[in-house]
Amino acid sequence: MKLSATSRRIALKYPLRVAFGIISDVHVVEVRAEHDGVVGRGECCPMAIYDQTAKFTLQEIEDVIPAIERGDLDRVGLQSAMRPRSARNAVDCALWDLEAKLARRSIWNLVGLDAPATIPSDVTIGILSPDETAAAADARRDAPTIKLKLGGEHDIECVRAVRSVLPDVPLFVDANCGWTLDRLNALAPALADAGVFMIEQPLPQGDDHLLDGYNRAVPLCADESCHDRADLDRLAGRYAYVNVKLDKTGGLTEALKLTAAARERGFGVMVGCMLGTGVAIAPAYVIASLCDVVDLDAPLVVRDAVDAGLRHDGSVLHRFGSDLWG
Repeated sequence: MKLSATSRRIALKYPLRVAFGIISDVHVVEVRAEHDGVVGRGECCPMAIYDQTAKFTLQEIEDVIPAIERGDLDRVGLQSAMRPRSARNAVDCALWDLEAKLARRSIWNLVGLDAPATIPSDVTIGILSPDETAAAADARRDAPTIKLKLGGEHDIECVRAVRSVLPDVPLFVDANCGWTLDRLNALAPALADAGVFMIEQPLPQGDDHLLDGYNRAVPLCADESCHDRADLDRLAGRYAYVNVKLDKTGGLTEALKLTAAARERGFGVMVGCMLGTGVAIAPAYVIASLCDVVDLDAPLVVRDAVDAGLRHDGSVLHRFGSDLWG
């Protein structure tokens, strides 16, 4: 087997403002695993919020390439050889893709899941002014669910702006670690009154213990605070949902196990993603078939993101093509 990794920058269709800054482009890292002319692909998006860069991610991958190429390290061994981060995700998914193609079996067959042709997915609105938020909501009337980024100057006004246009659409908000406990407790009752069904990651990662003082007006979802199964004990009783992202779990292997373990513990399960192409979204689509909330609208945000036949039409995700995952 031969393994290689490359990075490239991809642009967004428009700048996306979130609590920690404005995103206009991202670096993605692609891994290719080749055996007898068959190629498996995986992709990750290292983010500074997790203290990860494309350069460091490439180095993490380079460090394990010799062992993989010698046959000393397989996908199972990879789980202990690499940390649950974006680098392991790209390698893990490339190995899954190669395994499926060599066996001439679909990923669905390998993991024992049904293969839905489409899956409803939310559409994200970034941090904007209230008037801009209303206009953005008006342009997203086909969305089955709206995800509204908060952490700006006019949080409640922006929620009300969405509701002025879309009074009945399921709505949740994402603060991206941008609030304090006091602000969460102050805003949550108004969010509940507006019909917000979930608040994603209100406090910084590491401050989960402070949520013991939360008024619980709206259920919470752990994103930055949830990486793999080892986090579930700390999150229990504080969060109602966990957000499964492959760049946090370190690949599809752990994502499947985290999803099952979270269900067993009584958590609702959401699947999310970083920004990337269809190569990154395809394994998340597999997890989406198991989830209550699907947040995989990157194809609407990233320029030229269509890859592997996966697309988002503003309402549903369409399943990836047969050129990926067997």
